[in-house]
Amino acid sequence: MTTQLSLFQQELPDFLKSAEPNALTKSLAGNTANKKISIRGNVFRMVVGGEEIRKSDSRSLQFIIVNASPHVARQFYEGAYNPENKAAADCWSLDGKAPDATAAKPQGTKCDTCPQNIKGSGQNGGRACRFLRRLAVMLPDAPDVYQLVVPSQSIFGKGDKNTMPFDQYLKYVASNRRNIDEVITQATFDTDSATPKLFFDAVAHVSSQEQLDMARAAGLTEDAQRAITYSVSAVEGAGNTNKALPKPAEANPEPQKGEVAEPQEEEVAEPKKREGKASKAEPAPKKDLQDIMKQWAE
Repeated sequence: MTTQLSLFQQELPDFLKSAEPNALTKSLAGNTANKKISIRGNVFRMVVGGEEIRKSDSRSLQFIIVNASPHVARQFYEGAYNPENKAAADCWSLDGKAPDATAAKPQGTKCDTCPQNIKGSGQNGGRACRFLRRLAVMLPDAPDVYQLVVPSQSIFGKGDKNTMPFDQYLKYVASNRRNIDEVITQATFDTDSATPKLFFDAVAHVSSQEQLDMARAAGLTEDAQRAITYSVSAVEGAGNTNKALPKPAEANPEPQKGEVAEPQEEEVAEPKKREGKASKAEPAPKKDLQDIMKQWAE
């Protein structure tokens, strides 16, 4: 007798072998390809479709960065941290300059002058509005794409060659004339930090042309674009509001039931703002990871 489990373990005939679920299946089932690496509780956790499927006992995780959001983003939650809350952020910014048009409760017209950007507006004397960066990463031995959200205290600051925050790590790779998708990146928890904080370093080159081709192809997939785009979901933070979710932008997937909220991080130094005239509107972000690396290097 064929059971549901044995059915999906059977070898498929050629006419049923497809690369991924089609549009009909996706529209009925929702975002089943939504894969994330959570760092809640200083533990690397694999989350698929909002459900935690595996966690690692290791303090380090190796992966290839296949894509990344072109800007350091920001998000704000009203009230105290509540890990049980699944509501969206009250205000957020994709470019770190101004609130997104779809934000439910914009806190100001510009991020620089926003009252939530003032030191002391948040917990423990920090800023209430937090920085973050979204990455699309691939484990070295598999083509699946996961989202990894890097919190602010893991982005800025300075360390030595083994304890570099993300921004410093990117510049280090570029200064050695390497592309970020040509190396195996290792993220390691700072064991002296009470909240999740990561250090980054390069541990090896990719092992073959095939692995590099696989990484670059993964960076152009729909899953990679979804990973680096804001989804109206509490998986990247938490607040204590219980109001209805704001309508997400058309290109973003619906929030997943059961997603695990990340704890807020401690305040770190904000990157220095360059003096000069107001910049013109930036063009739409490119999908080419090498172009993004060129911008980081400059």
